[in-house]
Amino acid sequence: MYLNYSLESPQERIDFIETLLEEYDPSPNELNLLTDYALFIRDKNQTKVERKEEYPITTPNRELTIDKRQISYEGLIEKLENGEDGLYSLINENKEFKLDNKEPLTQHDIETIPGIQDSLDIIKILEEQYEKATGVRRKNLKTTIIEM
Repeated sequence: MYLNYSLESPQERIDFIETLLEEYDPSPNELNLLTDYALFIRDKNQTKVERKEEYPITTPNRELTIDKRQISYEGLIEKLENGEDGLYSLINENKEFKLDNKEPLTQHDIETIPGIQDSLDIIKILEEQYEKATGVRRKNLKTTIIEM
């Protein structure tokens, strides 16, 4: 099967595919190739970066992270006592910097705060089940452990 990549409009490519399908019965993989051809996905100048810019996809978790990191320059300067000079002391080049500093549970917390010991017991049971589980069950258990 030969595809003419010199055709530059979507309608020309669709017409080319229609004439090709009249004479040829493609396999499922070839149908995927024809779809990519019609959508210009496999063209030489169509890179991942260009597609990402045209169709940005952000997941809810990614949006949460972005919202935590984003603040306007002017808004930040207004909050600082030193103004713009105080800003440079806050800049951190470490990309692994934690956005949320979470304090670990202490034994005192476990003993004094009601419900923590029960939650820890449930998490322990779920982790035991997680070690033996497979497939969707394993994924669901991991999600439940994280949410607790």
